[in-house]
Amino acid sequence: MPPTFTKSLKRVDGNIGNDVSMDCKVSGSQPMTIVWFKDDQEIELGAKFQSEFKDSSATLRVSRLEKADSGVYKCKATNSAGFKETSGTLYVKEEAKSISVTQGDPATLGVRFSGTKPLKAKWLRAGKELTSGQRFKVQTTDTSSVLKILKTEKTDSGEFTFEISNDCLMCTGNIKVNFAYQIIPPSFTRKLKQTEGIKGSFAHLECLVSGSLPITVQWYKDEKEIQADDRHKCTFFENVACLEISDLHLKNGGSYTCIAKNKVSNDAGKDTSDAVVTAGDAVCLKCQVAGEPIPSVKWMKGKWRQLTHGGRISIVQKGQESKLEIREVTKSDSGQYRCVASNKHGEIDYCHVHPFTSLSVLAEQIHFTKRIHNVEVNERQSATFECEVSFDNAIVSWYKDTWELKECTKYTFRSEGRRHFMVIRNVTIEDEGVNHTGTYLLTVSNAAGTKTVALSVTVLDVPAAPIGPVNIMEVTPDSMTIEWRPPKDDGGSPVTNYIVEKRESNKETWGGVSSGSLETQLRITRLQKGTEYVVRIRAANKMGVGAPLESKPTVAEHTFMPPSPPGKPQQYDVAEDAVTIGWTMPLADGGSQITGYLIERRHKGGKWIRVNRTPCKDLRYRVQGLFEGSEYEFRVFAENIAGYSGPSPTSDLCKPCRPISVPSSPINPKVKDYSKNTADLVWTKPSRDGGSPILGYTVEMKKADSEEVRAENKMGTGPAMESRPVTVKTQFNRPGPPDTPEVTKVKIRSRFGKIVAVETRD
Repeated sequence: MPPTFTKSLKRVDGNIGNDVSMDCKVSGSQPMTIVWFKDDQEIELGAKFQSEFKDSSATLRVSRLEKADSGVYKCKATNSAGFKETSGTLYVKEEAKSISVTQGDPATLGVRFSGTKPLKAKWLRAGKELTSGQRFKVQTTDTSSVLKILKTEKTDSGEFTFEISNDCLMCTGNIKVNFAYQIIPPSFTRKLKQTEGIKGSFAHLECLVSGSLPITVQWYKDEKEIQADDRHKCTFFENVACLEISDLHLKNGGSYTCIAKNKVSNDAGKDTSDAVVTAGDAVCLKCQVAGEPIPSVKWMKGKWRQLTHGGRISIVQKGQESKLEIREVTKSDSGQYRCVASNKHGEIDYCHVHPFTSLSVLAEQIHFTKRIHNVEVNERQSATFECEVSFDNAIVSWYKDTWELKECTKYTFRSEGRRHFMVIRNVTIEDEGVNHTGTYLLTVSNAAGTKTVALSVTVLDVPAAPIGPVNIMEVTPDSMTIEWRPPKDDGGSPVTNYIVEKRESNKETWGGVSSGSLETQLRITRLQKGTEYVVRIRAANKMGVGAPLESKPTVAEHTFMPPSPPGKPQQYDVAEDAVTIGWTMPLADGGSQITGYLIERRHKGGKWIRVNRTPCKDLRYRVQGLFEGSEYEFRVFAENIAGYSGPSPTSDLCKPCRPISVPSSPINPKVKDYSKNTADLVWTKPSRDGGSPILGYTVEMKKADSEEVRAENKMGTGPAMESRPVTVKTQFNRPGPPDTPEVTKVKIRSRFGKIVAVETRD
């Protein structure tokens, strides 16, 4: 059987000076050989690289990491049936860089990179992108990026992240920076000049001071401090110290001195030409001369010793300026120096203010000559710290939680020249209420100063169980998604992976699910519907596998139910071959959103047939393909992710037919004849019968003495049409001629020849 890797190499991170291991597991027929490569070059095993192959596990140990150890490592397994390879990356991290700046001064971080364009680069701090503004300035080219902190603060110490990406990949790198803020003593970058004044006028003295703020300035006349009053005004603004003297008198003449102070020294800023340097550094003294012709300059130490060019001493004159540079100064170089200028007219000691320049050489400050490593041990083992300093007879102190440690059965100290050791015996996480792990401080000092470094002791163990409970995020009939939190205690070594297993709740055998991931969320697939499962998670580090965290039993099924049935379908908009049905939503959705509705129909008393292939999203549906005159029934099902609901109540019978409406109004109703008790009303039939024969007419009368006529079919009564108003009364004709009168007697009376009256009698 050819080799097969059951566990591949993974990315491993390590710090400079530490040891790391890269391991993988391989199966196949024996005998089998294992060969390791770095960047495709075979690794030569020895003290630096050690290889082990045991119980199908291949391990490569890399000792005392260096930056050059970063790269791609490959393990090649070979037997008689073939070979197989797996590769992983080793990334070696550097320690936090320490940058010494004066608080408020700028600081610059830079990165170089390469890759396929276009490249997108950005700087981040605590996950927040840094952009150019009042605090930062970012400058990026095709191959480099610079972050400039315009004004450093104490809070700027920490980790900065640089992220570079293109269309293929994104890479990030962290830069951990400690800003060691130094306080610079005051110095005068522009000194006092000789000043002349007229009696009764004013004088102005000015000098420029540099150094760490805050700086205080004091003025002296003939070694007596000047107090501010109406005639003396002292100011210090933007590093310029000024003294103004008004209403000058003869007694104001004399020697004036300005002294600047800060936290470093009370007199470090005295306006003199003194120079103070540390042993091993270089110092440069300058002198300006004048004369015609330009004088030549010679440098003297003390009164009589002339210095010559050569060895550690360099003397250069360019025009009117002469420089004396002394390299790698020692204590013996301390003293007073002067320059003597001479030309054909004579010789003179020359300096702007003082005839002498004083050089003071301080002892070299102590420092560590070798990197000190943190210690990782198993519980009950001993931990040993070792340091080496630059001077003999250094004062060494060890501290834990601000308490200085003394020799006892737990702690042992010894020194061997410049090397110093501390041994902690039988290290435990806690012993008699004292925690022997954590951070220790080592302080070394000499006459020039003190250095302090922090060290740590870590007791290694397997990780604790992950923090529970296991969160069951989603369950389906064939999968579940779980989530957990990392262990509170990683055993002193980072968690390398989580081992996830499952079993059926009625069985004891565990089956592997995942073992090579650092993710704290996992989707478990290939479950059997309706089966109850238990899941356990264990964290692993380089010391081994920790205690498990188990989940509660969980059944592989949906956590919600199908919805309840929809409401009874109602029919409307009936045609000869179609009908629209509508319904109401179910009272319960079963805990999952309703995804659609299915409709079924049947002939009266027949078999149900599905109407729509795709679930309907609306609460109504137009059913097509019906036969006119047939009777149909309908029902509806609701659907969600869990399945279908039960059927809705069956609809009322529906018979497709042509659409029928009420007829239009009769045309032109009018009264043809009438009498006191009757009236004859006539009209023309409606222009539209509404699709159904007219069954009759309805005649209505109202008090306005007009009539309304409505036509009616099987759909109902149509709109009314009114006749003209009619007044109902008895009809009269013109009278005929009277009958012939019958006269029996006539009596005529007259008077004076005229007829007075005529009377008739029967």
